[in-house]
Order: sequence, then C-alpha cells, then structure tokens
Amino acid sequence: MQIESIEIKNFRLFRNAKLTHVPRLCVLVGANGTAKSTLFDLFSFLKDALSMNVGKAIAKRGGYREVASRHACQ
Repeated sequence: MQIESIEIKNFRLFRNAKLTHVPRLCVLVGANGTAKSTLFDLFSFLKDALSMNVGKAIAKRGGYREVASRHACQ
C-alpha cells in the first residue's frame, strides 16, 4: 500500500494541513517542535481508532483537549 496524500484537520499541532504527491520514500526533517512526531502519532491514532474505537484512541492520548488542535478548542 502506498499513501498518495494526507489531509489533517485539528489534530494536535495540525490545524489544517494537506500533503499531496507523497513519494514512496519520504524523509521528514525539521527543527524541534515542528510536528514530525505528531505526524507519526496520527498513524498510531488511526490504527488505535480502527482496532479499538475512536473514544479509546482519544482517551489513550489524554482526552479530546490533548488530541484536538489548540486552535480548534478556541
């Protein structure tokens, strides 16, 4: 399976992000605090949401306020 594009809305540091034309090999580089780890947690969240349920996946990450983008809560 290959991911071709990703659209993220209101997940942690991502308020509204879209990655298109994702290559087969993709290297993430950036300064600390630029959401590199958050992108990987997104995939972990999706796995948990599909294998358990969304509520448990959110609870595992500290609740809705921790998962939702800070801008989404305002």
